[in-house]
Amino acid sequence: MKRVSLIYRTSENSEAIKFIKNNLEDIFGEHIVFTNCYLNDLADGQKLHADAFLAIDEYIYQQASAYIRDFNKIIKITRSPEREALKKISKIPAGTDVLIVNDSYNSSLDTLNSFYEVGISHINMIAFDESLAHTGIYSHLNIAITPAEPQLVPSHIKEIIDIGYRQVSFETMFKLMKLLDLDISIINRNLFRYMQSLVESNSAFHDNYVYGHLKSEMLSHIVNSSKIAMLLIDKYNQIVYANSKALQIFQADDKNDIQLERFIEPAILTAADTPQDPLMIDGGSYYYSKYPLTLMDEVTGYYITLQDEAEVSIANKLNRQKGHIAKYHFKDIIHESPGMKHVIKTAKQIALTDHTVLIRGESGTGKELIAQSLHNASYRNKFPFVAINCAALPDNLLESELFGYEGGAFTGAQAKGKIGLFEQANHGTIFLDEIGDISPKLQSRLLRTIQERQVMRVGSDRLIDVDIRLITATNRDLEAAVREGSFRSDLFYRLNVLPIIIPPLRKRKEDILPLLQHFLGTTFKNIPPAQLRQLTDYNWPGNIRELENIATYYQTLSALPPQISQQNGNGIPLRLSGVSINLAILKEIRDHTQLSHGIGRVALIQSLSQRNIKISDFRLRSELAALQEKGYIEVGKGRLGTKITETGLDFLAHSNDAM
Repeated sequence: MKRVSLIYRTSENSEAIKFIKNNLEDIFGEHIVFTNCYLNDLADGQKLHADAFLAIDEYIYQQASAYIRDFNKIIKITRSPEREALKKISKIPAGTDVLIVNDSYNSSLDTLNSFYEVGISHINMIAFDESLAHTGIYSHLNIAITPAEPQLVPSHIKEIIDIGYRQVSFETMFKLMKLLDLDISIINRNLFRYMQSLVESNSAFHDNYVYGHLKSEMLSHIVNSSKIAMLLIDKYNQIVYANSKALQIFQADDKNDIQLERFIEPAILTAADTPQDPLMIDGGSYYYSKYPLTLMDEVTGYYITLQDEAEVSIANKLNRQKGHIAKYHFKDIIHESPGMKHVIKTAKQIALTDHTVLIRGESGTGKELIAQSLHNASYRNKFPFVAINCAALPDNLLESELFGYEGGAFTGAQAKGKIGLFEQANHGTIFLDEIGDISPKLQSRLLRTIQERQVMRVGSDRLIDVDIRLITATNRDLEAAVREGSFRSDLFYRLNVLPIIIPPLRKRKEDILPLLQHFLGTTFKNIPPAQLRQLTDYNWPGNIRELENIATYYQTLSALPPQISQQNGNGIPLRLSGVSINLAILKEIRDHTQLSHGIGRVALIQSLSQRNIKISDFRLRSELAALQEKGYIEVGKGRLGTKITETGLDFLAHSNDAM
């Protein structure tokens, strides 16, 4: 139980002192013992001892530092009027002069300011100073407002509005709860109810508290239902959060009761690498994983998971039998290009979260490799990785595979029914490849599953909770599909939470030879330099899958396939003559000619390169000069670029060799 000392100047106004103490006890109940302390009773040099101190006003707040060793434990009490009090004040006619009376001038001023802060401005409020009462400056006033101090109101006042003692503010209550680490359900419930009875200026603070509490409750509900022990620690290994499973393992009632170094060696806690062997903790054997949490590249703490070795072994055996395992890790991804280094760095950060991921890239770029690596780098890595290609199955079959079905749900259904892939992936990851190809009906069902984390088997009316991490992939332009109406926009935004875009092989050519060497092994050294240049110049429309096929072709026939060998060292097909190059250049200019501008040389070189036509800037200048001399193009300055003329259009239209 915590101890809190309430500090006052004197014991005068015992009723107000009693009210404040009762006010606090109503919220914190048996979790805190409150005692009153008076400065005029303290001896010089005396030190007060408590878990926290509440100072009744600014003066006490400043004076208390002489009697308290840790000034961080002091909170200045602020107070707020009740809603009922404001109803009484709101009935006073606008423009009326009103006397505000409390037990001192400073208290009266404080009360007056609290009314201004909550928006009371239709009356003229005057703070009462008893030392000036004999001067007659208040004689013209007929109405007084007082917080439970009617005996102090001048006798000539005709109408006294007693609003009762002001309550301890919500902000003060909240600060005390946080200082004493009493963020527990019963106190939060009391605070929420209490907040409804007050009128305070900082309504945004109330809203943030409510929203933060709701998020905390939601996350606690999710993680406390998990079989995985989860801990959040700061960079000094102090526990910030522990879920129910963690408290059970460490046999603790509260996170503050866990002394982590007693159970896990400091060398393991501070190590960058995760031990492969399970740890012994209080008689149990657990797999330990640790992930850094960063803020703007600054490590702020760590996320620790503990998974029971026996449960993991059983799960792994079943997953291997069903093929629900992820074989690849980030270290298995062969790459040298800056583009892929960025992709992997981003993916490693994403792996530490539990958000939905959408992997985008052309066919054959290695989307499933990234998906498996994400799973293996996440805290779900000891649970199933279930993958399915959504484009490989008919609509009805895909639905029954994903969601399962009850016995007899349709013709040909198994008598006992079937568990769907979402259920089989429980606590793990489900990877839906080619997600852009699913039907509108399945899009609707999938949206509900993502929103609610619940599935319903075909032929059933019962919802089943699933705890999964969803990873999807596509080579389609989903934004275009949304515009066309073939893909639901709400589903797209649910999937596109954390996008990972894998560049095609033609945009990361540094990876071509390392990948080829991996596929060929020792055979790689047999490829002559000229052929290696041909490989790096090739456009690779089939990406890594095509590269792997070409490696197989070379191992079998000791030669490169025709699509590679029929190009020279500069990447220009041998069949292209000078005339053909001119036509290709002219066609690109035509395709980029608009009313206001044409195409610049740099953009033209890039556009030709995408068609596997490599040309130097010097050669292009020469070709453009020849085309301009014939009247086929107009070469503009600066941003105007080069545009095709009517003569050039006629030439293309009548050319049998036009590309």
